Amino acid sequence: MLSGAVSERCAQLTNLLPQRLEGLKPRVISPRSNLVHAWGSPPVVLTCGVAQPAGYSASSSETTEVDGVRWFQQRAGSAVSWTALRPGVAAGTTIYLRLTVPKHYQGQGAFLVDLAVPLRHALP
Repeated sequence: MLSGAVSERCAQLTNLLPQRLEGLKPRVISPRSNLVHAWGSPPVVLTCGVAQPAGYSASSSETTEVDGVRWFQQRAGSAVSWTALRPGVAAGTTIYLRLTVPKHYQGQGAFLVDLAVPLRHALP
């Protein structure tokens, strides 16, 4: 279960997300949630407040920085998961957001660029 502060930050992110993600139209999520957003078909899915990704360690993991947001990449099956690592709302906490992108989408870095400003503003 997410803390109230993390849930609040994830809800703030909802208002800042782009209407389109690299030209992909938004999709309706059922049940509706401020924690999950999707675009396109097959969907590119952003989930706020996920657990720390398996294999990630702050001291040893390889991450990629895109416009001020750190991302940890994992490939599995037909999708690539990009987990954003944002400083938390309380000392010693981190908010993790996962962007799951079907592998057939080319230029996945563009999705990360589109999300950088909203993530930096909602989760400073």
